[in-house]
Amino acid sequence: MNNQLKLLIYLGMMAGIFLFLQDRFKLFDIALVDKNAEEKTEQEVEENEDEEELVSYVEIYKKGGESIKVNVEVADDDVSRRMGLSNRKYLGDYDGMLFIFDEKVNSAFWMKDMYIPLDILFVDTDGYIVDIKEAQEPCTANYCPGINSKSMFKYVLEVNANFCQTNGVEVGNSLVLHLDSSI
Repeated sequence: MNNQLKLLIYLGMMAGIFLFLQDRFKLFDIALVDKNAEEKTEQEVEENEDEEELVSYVEIYKKGGESIKVNVEVADDDVSRRMGLSNRKYLGDYDGMLFIFDEKVNSAFWMKDMYIPLDILFVDTDGYIVDIKEAQEPCTANYCPGINSKSMFKYVLEVNANFCQTNGVEVGNSLVLHLDSSI
């Protein structure tokens, strides 16, 4: 074999060993990516940026104009309203679930299959808080009471227990909804 062919085989083996080690142990901050995969990755990044802009939230306006932002998941159909926050073991300090009804109602809520206590804010069609049930405990195996509002409501916001006390939220405060346009 001539020396040029030996050198070419040697370089090929070295490159193969390097690629194997890099793939296996990620020794260097490099990756081999084809152009189509790179374009797809850029598209995924743009889609993720769009999704971030579509986060639904509500602002609670207290007396004096101060507002509190709460990121919300929206429950606007029977199935999602029935599930609610069931089986959740954690809820962020400024996260919650917003229940939206088609018209004013006065149905009972309950804490079935819940693991965390909640504050429940009942909101009328004009966006004003008409009732608050604070620190509602999850149902036990033997006891699961209904949680009723004193007034009719169109929206219900569920947040962590003691949220209202900690943030000074009271009956009469208003909510402004900032919902994802696909809702």
